[in-house]
Amino acid sequence: MDAGERETYQRRCEEVLDDEKRGKLILNMRHVLRHPLLFLKVTDPFVTAHHPTCTRFDSHSVSIRGRKWCIGCTFNSISFFGAMLVMHAIWLYDSILLVRFYLFWGGVIGSAMYFVTSLSGLSDRGTKAKIASKFILGFSFAGICWSILLIDGLLAPGLDVKLFFILMLYLVFVTILNIKRSYEVFRECEMCEYKMHWSKCPGFREIACKLVAEGFVYPEEK
Repeated sequence: MDAGERETYQRRCEEVLDDEKRGKLILNMRHVLRHPLLFLKVTDPFVTAHHPTCTRFDSHSVSIRGRKWCIGCTFNSISFFGAMLVMHAIWLYDSILLVRFYLFWGGVIGSAMYFVTSLSGLSDRGTKAKIASKFILGFSFAGICWSILLIDGLLAPGLDVKLFFILMLYLVFVTILNIKRSYEVFRECEMCEYKMHWSKCPGFREIACKLVAEGFVYPEEK
């Protein structure tokens, strides 16, 4: 993009976002479905950071090789799949070492500990505390999953049913975590001076500009 194109792009963005008489911004879902890869490119780095790019949310992401990653999604996934592989290795070595009772209740207690520390704010006392809490949840959920897999033995008939149940349980966990994360983001944004006015918010304005320029967002007609 040359200087002239950048100027045109910025002017168009400002004309739309700063127009006090415009209607609310509408997401053009048809355009998103037609150009999904472009939409992901435009919304970067939100795709991996999952939080506004402002100082209020700096503690919610980590930078890895120049890219911001959501602490919750990144370390929950790493710890969960890592724990699943470790337990599989233990099962291959000696299956008797995996006791369903301890796996299940250890997972339940660990998950409860995560939600208690998270809701109480104890896990918000720094990046290390956040990451540690995500590892607790990841390992705990992996324990619950393996306690299900070991019902009547890992290789017993009905493995497909157990895998389906684990998938449903995983989706429930992800939904709960997404609801919790959304609530936390909205709560933080409500306390901000911009009051979720995304076109003014420095953490969203750049992305909003790109969405307007590429036609993914347009002002509602009054």
